Amino acid sequence: MVANKYLLVGIVTLLGASLALGAPPAVHPVTGQPLVVPCLRGTPEAIDGDLGDWNLDAMTPAVLDVAGQMYTGQASWTGAPDCSGKFYLLWDDTKIYLGVEVKDDRISTTKTGADIWNADCIEVFFATTDAVATHTATSHYQYGFNANNQRWNWCNMDNLGARDPAYLQVASTRTPDGYVCEVAIEYGQMRSLKFEPGNAIGFHPVIDDTEATDREIQMTWTSREAHDQTQGFGHIILSAEPAIAKALSRGPNPANEAVDVPVDTLLSWVAGAFAASHDVYLGTVFADVNTATRSDPRGVLVSKGQTTTQFQPAALDYGKTYYWRVDEVNAPPDSTVHKGQVWSFTAEPYGYPVKPATATASSAQMNMGPGKTIDGSGLDKNGRHGTDGTTMWLSTGAQPNWIQYEFAKVHKLHDLKVWNSNGPVESFIGFSAKKVTVEYSTDGTAWKAVENVPEFARGPGTPGYAANTTVLLGGVDAKFVKLTITATWGGLNVTGLAEVQFSAVPVQAFGPQPANGATGVSVGAGLNWRSGRGATSHKVFFGTDQAAVAGGTATAQTVTAHSLTPSGLNFGTTYYWKVDEVGAATYPGDLWSFSTVEYAAVEDFESYTDDEGNRIYEAWVDGWTNATGAVVGYLQAPFAERVIVHGGKQAMPFEYNNVKTPYYSEAEHTFAATQNWTGSGADTLSLWFRGRAAGFADKGNNAYTVSAGGTDIWNNGDQFRFVYKSLNGNGSMTMRVDSIGNTNVWAKAGPMIRETLDTGAKNAFIGVTPGSGVSFQWRAVTSGASANSQTAALVAPYWVRLTRTGNAFKAERSADGKAWTQQGTDQSIQMGTSVFIGIAVTSHDAALVTTAEVSNVSTSGTITGAWQSLPIGAAMASNDPAPLYVTVEDKAGKKKTVVHPNAGATATAVWTEWRVPLSSLTGVNLAAVKKITLGAGDAASPKPGAAGMLYIDDIGYGHPVK
Repeated sequence: MVANKYLLVGIVTLLGASLALGAPPAVHPVTGQPLVVPCLRGTPEAIDGDLGDWNLDAMTPAVLDVAGQMYTGQASWTGAPDCSGKFYLLWDDTKIYLGVEVKDDRISTTKTGADIWNADCIEVFFATTDAVATHTATSHYQYGFNANNQRWNWCNMDNLGARDPAYLQVASTRTPDGYVCEVAIEYGQMRSLKFEPGNAIGFHPVIDDTEATDREIQMTWTSREAHDQTQGFGHIILSAEPAIAKALSRGPNPANEAVDVPVDTLLSWVAGAFAASHDVYLGTVFADVNTATRSDPRGVLVSKGQTTTQFQPAALDYGKTYYWRVDEVNAPPDSTVHKGQVWSFTAEPYGYPVKPATATASSAQMNMGPGKTIDGSGLDKNGRHGTDGTTMWLSTGAQPNWIQYEFAKVHKLHDLKVWNSNGPVESFIGFSAKKVTVEYSTDGTAWKAVENVPEFARGPGTPGYAANTTVLLGGVDAKFVKLTITATWGGLNVTGLAEVQFSAVPVQAFGPQPANGATGVSVGAGLNWRSGRGATSHKVFFGTDQAAVAGGTATAQTVTAHSLTPSGLNFGTTYYWKVDEVGAATYPGDLWSFSTVEYAAVEDFESYTDDEGNRIYEAWVDGWTNATGAVVGYLQAPFAERVIVHGGKQAMPFEYNNVKTPYYSEAEHTFAATQNWTGSGADTLSLWFRGRAAGFADKGNNAYTVSAGGTDIWNNGDQFRFVYKSLNGNGSMTMRVDSIGNTNVWAKAGPMIRETLDTGAKNAFIGVTPGSGVSFQWRAVTSGASANSQTAALVAPYWVRLTRTGNAFKAERSADGKAWTQQGTDQSIQMGTSVFIGIAVTSHDAALVTTAEVSNVSTSGTITGAWQSLPIGAAMASNDPAPLYVTVEDKAGKKKTVVHPNAGATATAVWTEWRVPLSSLTGVNLAAVKKITLGAGDAASPKPGAAGMLYIDDIGYGHPVK
């Protein structure tokens, strides 16, 4: 396959042919470039929410990531991490595929069906290129899908109506900063479009985002409303070029188009699926590398028939761009050669940019001081200068004309690039410096002149001016550089410069690997760095004592290679290191540090698939085999959990049900090979677990925990959890709401009196919210509207009270439980004598669960019965509290069980790390661990009753960072 930039040349040609009769594509709202991307031929290996089989480096995505693409929500958009995305496309004989990477700092999928666009959702539009209409179902096809694998087809040019399209397959995964959706659509269902090579298809990707309940942000490729085609959609071009096939090489290292690549870099790649050997081409001319073959090597076939997937080139030239290609060769007798992509990289420069700390000059015009030559104010992102005089230095003409630069320290200067004076009158006035003396100094007193300074090229006086003079400085040691201008291009005394840039030869070690401050580094990691120019050896100081390493008193090793593998690294430890470069002179290095990974993986649940023989419940034996109450995995694919995960893309769902004998639940995993959990300072077994909050828990002393989901207690019907007793006649309930989880600013918890347990029942309620203060609300008519009286800016902990006297309901609030203030006014609500009184909690978000902690609960009146917990208006998953335990067994059958200190651990609703000291596993040979068992309940003294769902992830051994 040819490189992307050459493919785009073909796209331009295709545009001319395929769009001759259609509308031109829309343009990017910021850059003004046509919105056109190629859709390469290819079929993903699986629609599983993992784009690892897409070779994204070879593809050109549609990108949504700038403020200019916001159609709505500009004021609330906080940048790319809040909402942005990339849309990659492939197609084959039957389907078009989308791989979408979305950044979203809070994911909400609270809507269903045709309403999914009103929460976090992706929308894509396909149309003919000449369709120009607004918001009509007959002008385009519109599909939606989200991070919860929901989907919808709203608009359809074939008038087939809105529906849940079975011909659209979506698989999503959550990522640390958002989510990924992988989608397949049978394009035969889009009957009005012609999916043929060379055709252009109208395409418009959209990202919807919400932070609460309804869509707040819509980001579109064109920045226009999603359905608006009045100026055209963008286009995809159906390319005949294949995406990376299984047979081809992929995964280049250095990455394609990488820059600043070390001149001694090792090339590597991922082999094609059928390769027996590899031919490597490397050169500095794209055409040679692209067209060379075994029979016509063009001088760039540097390795033929090698069996490894690495190649070490001879030393590369500084600053040059190289092209390379790896052809994959099948084993005989086939011996087919599969021509690879052409990749490129640019070698590191000999000198790196270094900016002076200050600039001074003999004189300067107002607002045209010498500092303008080093502040980059006149340069665009491509390093080209404009003509605005206030972005340049211009002298007053007082002789001599000079400008001087001072650096923060002495540098070994390599060269100086110059943008000459470039005002709009430059072509006929000639302020540009022509003859210049360049001097340097280490102390600002003793000066030496640079030899062979070229005549400075004149500025053109037009925008887009690239630097056109380079002064070679030859590696001189300098803290000061002075330019004295002795002649100008116009013969004037007044002169100036637009911009200068210095580069310096790196003499210290730089580019540490692991990177300075890195965390999670393997205990087997080696050290590597970039060598200072001229270094013949390297003195490496390494250890855990920061002061000793920084002061050079730590133990040191001298090596000739720019790498070193230290021995005996421990888990969860911070190490310090520095490298002194030794050559004609010694250059002390900077202090670097890194921290090692806390744990090595025992089980991260990432390797399981939905294929027979590799399913999660086949590796973790549950109640179907061990006759306990455990069920591992789901009954339908995907069998592992892919949304509620701690790390990576999967976790283990573990349902426990101790209602029936044996009254405990266990999942067991036997390792294929014994595990060694010793060495590298390992002292802890770690596992992460998450359950569901208990719907209701009595903590004693009139304190309770209540968790709930639900859309709200409001309007004509409610969704909440009600923990209640019966009230006959007059009565009241007082409580302190200690905390309420912020699932929404209108989540709420407090006392309620309710006529019935129906969703639309008459009720009175005073609640404390996370962000909307205290609210007294009521519904006076069954299934009627709700009303409220609100006081903002009050937060938990806060006291609230609700009192019934006949049909009059009074609400009160207090900061301390002593001084009370009535909230609103008494409300008259006709209720029967016998009603319900209790604690009401709602998350105000059907997809989330909030937990409220309440205390000091007291009542008055005739209140009877035990507490009852009931979800009203919607099902609300919760866990019964139960113990959690782990059993470790060695190859000899010796085992030890450790129980989590929280007897109700299963009701923990957030990801929680459980650290088990290895010292507590007495009697077990930790160098030969054969089996691990996870359990919920009390296997030693079983008790019936508890049930719920757990999620387990990231089991490892090691040492936590203290």
